Amino acid sequence: MDVPLRLSPLAMALTAAMLSGAEDPPAPPAAASSVKDSIERTRGKLTEALFGIQPSFFGDGLTTYDDAGRRHFDWNALELDLSKDFHEDLQASAAFVQTHDAAHMTVGFLDYHPFGGMVAPRGRLWVEKGFHVQAGRFDVPFGNDWQFFASKDSISISRPLTTTDIMDGGYNDAGFRILGNNGTLNFNAFLLRGFSRGDLVGGRIGLTPFGNPFSLKGLREPKTVEFGISYFLDNDRGGRKAGWGSAMDAEFRLDSWTLRGEYLTRVQEASEVQPRTTRHGWHVTQELALGGRLPTLFARYERATLPSLEGLAPVVLYEPTARVAVGLSSTQWGFVQFKVEGQRYLQESPATREAPGYSQTRWYAQLVLVL
Repeated sequence: MDVPLRLSPLAMALTAAMLSGAEDPPAPPAAASSVKDSIERTRGKLTEALFGIQPSFFGDGLTTYDDAGRRHFDWNALELDLSKDFHEDLQASAAFVQTHDAAHMTVGFLDYHPFGGMVAPRGRLWVEKGFHVQAGRFDVPFGNDWQFFASKDSISISRPLTTTDIMDGGYNDAGFRILGNNGTLNFNAFLLRGFSRGDLVGGRIGLTPFGNPFSLKGLREPKTVEFGISYFLDNDRGGRKAGWGSAMDAEFRLDSWTLRGEYLTRVQEASEVQPRTTRHGWHVTQELALGGRLPTLFARYERATLPSLEGLAPVVLYEPTARVAVGLSSTQWGFVQFKVEGQRYLQESPATREAPGYSQTRWYAQLVLVL
């Protein structure tokens, strides 16, 4: 695929970062190590001053080049995560996000865990074995991309079409959920407000066949293999079925290579204003960690089929979208992430072409600070 020369500034940055591994990476500068130590000391003092509340912060800036060679730069989001262990069995966590539009609490929950330790406010849940009961607001596990909603947790800059187009940017909701993991089988069951503000029930079951359920030690992270199945049923305020969704996901790891994918289906039942519609899509993502201070490379292929915006009744028309994304992520000094990503649409729906900021080929660069 030909890439226009007007994209060369980011293409050159991508190439330079990949070639930086030709020689042994230099030792971290003393100034950078000093900054990291200072951050940890400050975090410890803040934890003491906040009566044991553990803070963490990250924010990111983003620049893009579109088909016309125009460059756009802006900050994306700032997030403050807080965790407090009130008792060995009781934890509270919250995440506050500041965007251009508003400041809001994305995550806020109480966690009771008679078996297991604290869990992060966002991202992967299955770091160790345990059983948790949670009440509040949280990112809902559905498929496997939910683990990477936060920019600090993701190798890529963008989220796959399964998240942006099928799940409208990712599912975050308020309610109750129960988590469990014995080393081979993990589950997540939830009762939430739902998309129709009636109620939503669902969950995810994950199988890690190479785990050891009889070991008293924590899980080996990252997992070697995991298969997952997800489902939810959404009811409106009158108790009528308003929609449902299902997902299958899998993840394989072999040394520094990771293969991850998911297939999602989401159905909106017929109502007085629109007929029954179905959205479905999938992606396959590969990651290769070069090790040390060298970058991690990734490549993703994805497809989604959505209902056309040109009149839903009486016949629903569907339009497919296909896209490929490649890029890299490099973490330096433990608190700075630099990412570069290129995207190209191989097939676009009319709705995709008419979306604000659409460009068939686009390059992104992102700087993430994790403090």
